[in-house]
Amino acid sequence: MKWLPHPLTLTSGVLVVLAFPPWDAWPLIWVCLIPWFSAIQKADSPARAILEGFWLNFLMTLGGYFWVAYSLKEFGGVPWPVGVFGLFLFCLVGQPQFLIFPPLFKMIFTTWVAQAPQTSALQAKTSDRPAPPQPAWSASVLIPICLALLYTGMDWLAPKMFLDTLGHAFYKSTIFRQAADLGGAPLLTFLAVLTNLSLYGIFNTMPLERRLKRSPQFSSAFVTLLLVLAAFGYGWLRQDQVLKIIETSGPGLQIAAIQGNIGDFEKVAAENDSTTAALKVIHTFISMTDQALALSPRPEVVIWPETSFPSLFRQPLTPVETVINDLVENYVRDHGVPLLFGGYDRQLGKEFNSFFFLQPTGQLQTYHKSKLLLFGEYIPGADTFQFIKEAFPQVGNFGEGPGPRVLELLTQNKSTTTRVTPIICYEALFTNFLLEAARNQSQLILNITNDSWFGPWGEPQLHLALTTFRSIETRLPMLRSTNTGISTLITALGEITHPTGIGTQEVMNVRVPITPSIWTLVKAWGDWFGPFALLLGLLSLGTLWRVFKL
Repeated sequence: MKWLPHPLTLTSGVLVVLAFPPWDAWPLIWVCLIPWFSAIQKADSPARAILEGFWLNFLMTLGGYFWVAYSLKEFGGVPWPVGVFGLFLFCLVGQPQFLIFPPLFKMIFTTWVAQAPQTSALQAKTSDRPAPPQPAWSASVLIPICLALLYTGMDWLAPKMFLDTLGHAFYKSTIFRQAADLGGAPLLTFLAVLTNLSLYGIFNTMPLERRLKRSPQFSSAFVTLLLVLAAFGYGWLRQDQVLKIIETSGPGLQIAAIQGNIGDFEKVAAENDSTTAALKVIHTFISMTDQALALSPRPEVVIWPETSFPSLFRQPLTPVETVINDLVENYVRDHGVPLLFGGYDRQLGKEFNSFFFLQPTGQLQTYHKSKLLLFGEYIPGADTFQFIKEAFPQVGNFGEGPGPRVLELLTQNKSTTTRVTPIICYEALFTNFLLEAARNQSQLILNITNDSWFGPWGEPQLHLALTTFRSIETRLPMLRSTNTGISTLITALGEITHPTGIGTQEVMNVRVPITPSIWTLVKAWGDWFGPFALLLGLLSLGTLWRVFKL
């Protein structure tokens, strides 16, 4: 049927999905788009090309975000058919850059292919027809670069809930991911798309005879190879440089992250004033903290994950809330260890998803989450229209915090103070969100998360992969404490160390290196490469249009 995807588009969809978590076959990102390019070129109209883009968008979203149906069922409380329907709607627009790119590709790349000589020297001598004109070498280099820039720019500009891009697949590449401190994941996306385009230009647009001879398409491949080698060389040198800084840093900070593995039902019950469930949650975390404090070396700081405290802290509304408040306050005072934990706060009649820093002295610092998850922590218009709140009672209606902060963490011996940046769950996906704090001499990122609503497969691995880039861009270590996994320490190199399992109760006791501030281009310029790629891509397109008569 004409509306079904071309088999080549299906192939690209599978390859893209396999390059990402939880499969992590990241080298496929270098070649995954080649079949799709061929399907676009075979399209007999712009509408058909757009349709191939729609299908790649649908397949990538379905394969990477299948867990959306599970989260709608668990978090939204809807039946499975409704959850699947919600996933279907999300798949329609999950990767909008694939809908915009095909017409540009077909227009620009087809012109490049049409210019390539398709007859051999012998045929030229024996034929009365003149050989096709040789394209300008500058055009052969500029065309794939222009397309790769346009894709990267549109990818950056396109509205996406989870801000993913092809470059995130490189989180498993110890060398290539280091280049993210220059231009973030969009820079790696550009290199991946450019490589796909150059390889396609060689192997899918010329007969074998032309591939074996000097050809304009090889000029593009040569430039691409130089850029990829430059990224590899930079990553190699940068990895060595940052590693030496880590190895020569001070004694660091011993932190224990408590992964309580409190299930969804228990969380819901606890957050709806169930005395038994609330006490069970707190006793679970206190019992596991006892285990942590008995370890050697003894933790200097203990951290519990997002919403581990199942009510308003220091603002009890019921007797059971008073009990669990007192349990936590007394525990921290009696054991003399700072406790960092997620819970809820209320100010001016508005509730916040919060991160508390509680010292044994009783001093409390509070951070309010400011990047809220759409349809999870707020619904647009819910404050104005009461019927929206009533229709979706499971969805939170949290207030929005003032933004990133740097808090001072005083350790047990009171001899050192560490400047830390607290972030909660979804906020870890935003590059610019953390840069302000990193520029303000932050030394450590503390990320608390609760992924229990999304199931054990797919989302936890993807969320962690996207998060690792914040440590590379800022060159700050990140300690990640989650409710059901994956808790881990992410080093300034983007290395995932000491990861816990998924769906397990575990104590992660790690030494976090505290390094001097490390300069990065992203920290200096912000999330710059996406808008730069869009602007430069449009300028390149104008040049091609004017000079090479596309």
